[in-house]
Amino acid sequence: MSINPIESNVVASPLTSKFMSSFVLLTILAGLGVGVARVLISLYAVHLEASELQLGLISAAQNFGILLMALPIGVLVQRFGSLKVFSLGSLFGALLYSLTPFHSSAWYLLAVTALVSFVLPMRFVSINTVFLSNLKRLGPARAGWFRGSHMMGFFLIAPALTVLLIEHLGYSGSFYVVSALFLATLVFAPWCFQRGHQNASNTSGFQWRDVIAPLSLIKTHASLRVICTLEFLSSLANNYFGFFIVVIAIQSFALSEPVAVMLLTVQGIVFVGSLFSMGGLAELMGYQKFYVIGLSLMAAALLLLALTHTTLLMWPASVMLGLGLGMLHIANFMSFARVGEQTAMAKISPILALVGPSGGMVGGVIGAVFGASVGLQNLFFPIGLAFIGLIILISRDQAFIQFLKPDVTE
Repeated sequence: MSINPIESNVVASPLTSKFMSSFVLLTILAGLGVGVARVLISLYAVHLEASELQLGLISAAQNFGILLMALPIGVLVQRFGSLKVFSLGSLFGALLYSLTPFHSSAWYLLAVTALVSFVLPMRFVSINTVFLSNLKRLGPARAGWFRGSHMMGFFLIAPALTVLLIEHLGYSGSFYVVSALFLATLVFAPWCFQRGHQNASNTSGFQWRDVIAPLSLIKTHASLRVICTLEFLSSLANNYFGFFIVVIAIQSFALSEPVAVMLLTVQGIVFVGSLFSMGGLAELMGYQKFYVIGLSLMAAALLLLALTHTTLLMWPASVMLGLGLGMLHIANFMSFARVGEQTAMAKISPILALVGPSGGMVGGVIGAVFGASVGLQNLFFPIGLAFIGLIILISRDQAFIQFLKPDVTE
């Protein structure tokens, strides 16, 4: 007996104001909790005087468990409902973050960070399933606004709030606040996620083909492979910038912690602003041109970050990176949703949950392996070159260009 995606009923029913407002508040809180944790872990690692190897491993550890759990969690969401899966992930995440201050060691921080990464997919696979299921009905403009609500907490509010928390509560108290933010999402979860209806089908054991089924789409769908490549590299660049720019600004440019974190804030403001304002522009100019412009901004920003020896130039680079990332985010989510409409939306959400963190983990590994010998700042250069390669790919891949054109039969 086949099981319909849990969120299929959401698509069939109207989007009520209660659902929309609750989902926006939940995604802001969810993004805020993870965003504060990301900046806090980065600053705490510097505070613990972690080596380049330890910094890179801690950065990679934020995505390690996600790679292993993204596909199985996708099956869990289908079988047991997004509400139950999201709630368990929030509870486990809150518990683990509350344990972080118990021992002041970079290796202990690495271990806890890795453990948290195993439960985070329970939260964002659930959120992504709801979001992607409603994306077509929202339209590109409102879809960017909806997605921006999540990124508002992650990129915009989190950096400044983290500095404020450290100043007033210290690192230990700040980790307890992260735990509280994880628990706070449980208030809105019942309004956003549907409960699974348990029966003989969805209580049976896992079958391996159910877990790996989404991967078959990557093998058979050529356009999905291109989208996954774009998502992988944009996540790699974003994670590398998000974790190491604070370290680079402090160690190489002698900036204070608050000023270094402001680089993240600037990028976050531009990123979230683009999500809220540029969705309609993507439809107007066409997604192929939209992709090329976004990729060009990313490439220019990364090369500037790699080559500059002037602190002042880091600010426009952060702006360009945020703008380019926002444009890629809008285009990629619409592309993922289009593939989901053509195939199965319940399989696309786990793929999204797998590919993005894979790039994030590779970004951390690059810093760990080459940071000491090449230099953390210099590593922006090859990442920038990879985006130039993506521009060439998007410009020449005729099958993908055709995929991006609007469906005139709709």
